Amino acid sequence: MRALSGRIVIAVVLCTLVMGAAVFRINSYIDDRIDQIPRVALTVAPASSSATNFLVIGSDTRSFVQSEADKEAFTDADTTVNGPARSDTMMVLHADGDASYVVSFPRDLMVNVPGLGKQKLNAAFNKGPQRVIDTLAQDFNVPINHYVEVNFKSFQDIVNAVGSVNVWIAQQMRDEHSGLQPFRYGRGCYPLDGATALAYVRSRYPEYYENGKWVDASGRADIDRIQRQQDFIKRLGRVAVQRATDDPTIAPDLADNLIPNLTADQSFDRDSFNELVRAFMGLSDGTNGGPIFETLPWDMGDSSGSFLVEKQPEADAVLAVLRGAAPIPATTTAPPTTSGGGATTTPTVRPVDVRVLVRNGSGVNGAAGDTSQELQQKGFVGGGAQDDPRGVVDHSEIRYVTSDLAKAQLVQSVVPGARMVEDSTLSGTDVVLVLGKDFDGLGSTATTGAPEATTTTLSPEAACT
Repeated sequence: MRALSGRIVIAVVLCTLVMGAAVFRINSYIDDRIDQIPRVALTVAPASSSATNFLVIGSDTRSFVQSEADKEAFTDADTTVNGPARSDTMMVLHADGDASYVVSFPRDLMVNVPGLGKQKLNAAFNKGPQRVIDTLAQDFNVPINHYVEVNFKSFQDIVNAVGSVNVWIAQQMRDEHSGLQPFRYGRGCYPLDGATALAYVRSRYPEYYENGKWVDASGRADIDRIQRQQDFIKRLGRVAVQRATDDPTIAPDLADNLIPNLTADQSFDRDSFNELVRAFMGLSDGTNGGPIFETLPWDMGDSSGSFLVEKQPEADAVLAVLRGAAPIPATTTAPPTTSGGGATTTPTVRPVDVRVLVRNGSGVNGAAGDTSQELQQKGFVGGGAQDDPRGVVDHSEIRYVTSDLAKAQLVQSVVPGARMVEDSTLSGTDVVLVLGKDFDGLGSTATTGAPEATTTTLSPEAACT
C-alpha cells in the first residue's frame, strides 16, 4: 500500500478525531487509544520549537494477521504472516502550524544506506525504521522527530469506516500483482471500498486495456504509484473530514479502525497527534486546502531506469523545506486542470451532492437501470431505477422541489432536451429523471448547478470528488 497508506491514513484520521474532540468524552477516549499504540525504540531528532518532521511508512507487514479471514485477505502464495516487512510507502510530513508539506521519497532512489553502502532507499526499511531515519539524516540532512507506521489492515479499515472514496479511472486498468480487478465500466468515476482502494494505491504493475488486449502501463511504476497515492490521500482526507464534521460521534470508530494497527516511536504522544491533525485540517477547505504534496525530484540513474537519483538543484529546494531552511511554498489558488478540461469556476453543486432516481418512461427495457449506472459513472449518487407509473411518456423530464433547483440544473446539463418540472411531492431523493421516448442517451459533460454559472463546464474527472 505504498506511501499512501501511511501518509494519508494517519493524517486524515487525525483530523477527523480532533473534530470530534470537542466532546470531553471523545477527547478522553482518544487519549486512551493513543496510549495503546505499539511503540518501537528509536533514536529521533529532538523536538523543534517550530516545525516537526514525521516519517510515515506504509508497511506490507502481515504480523497483524490472526484470523482465517485476514489470512485469506492479506496473504498469498508469495507472502507469509511472519515474512519480513517491506515499505510500500515512504514520506516525510513537515508540519509547521497550520501549514504542512508532504514529500514522497521514491523507493527506487539510490542512496548510501548506513552499513549497507549504495542501495535503493527501500532496502533501508528492510533493516528496520531506524535505518531509514539514519539514511534520511545522512544522505539528505533531514531530521526526523517522530515515526509512524501504518499497515494494510489499518488503511483498508479506515476507508471502510468513512464508507468509500471516489476515484476517477481514465481508462480500463488492472494489476494482477496488487489484486486490482478490472473496473466494470472502464473509464469513469468509481467509489472504492477498503479492499479495492488498497489494491489501487498499491498498484505498481498496472495494465491498461487497449485495442482489445491488456498492455503494460508501468513505465514509471513507482512514480506513477506515488501520484495515485497522493491523489487518493487528498480524496480520503476530504471524505473523512466531511463525515466527522457532519457526525462528530464517529471519531471513536475511526480511532478504533486506525490506532490498533499503528506503530510509533516512544515519544509520540497526544501533542504529536494533534500536530498531525492540524497539518491535515485544511483538507476541509476543498480541493485546494490541506498539505502541499511533492515527490522528491528525480532523474533516471541509468538508461534502463532500474534506479533513480536526485535531480539537482530541484531536489535541494524541496529538501530545504524539510530542513527548516526554507518556508513551505504557497499553495496555488486555481483548481488544477486535467487533460479532459478543468473547471473555470468552483461549482456550487457537484454531482456527488445530487441523488438521482431514474424512472423509465421510454418504452425501452432496462433503460432506467443503465442510465442510473451511467449517471453514477459521472459522479452522481444513485437513487434507484424503476418504471414510471404513467407508462410510456413522450418527453424526458427532470422533476425537483424548488429548493433543489441547482441540483436539477446540474442533472439537466447531462440530459440534453429534458424538461424541468417542479414537483412538491418528491421525497427520498433530490431529483427524479424521467426517461421519455425522446431520450437519446446522456451528454458527456456536466455544468454547475448555480443559475448564474450555467455555462461553466466541469470535466468528469474534476466532478469525481
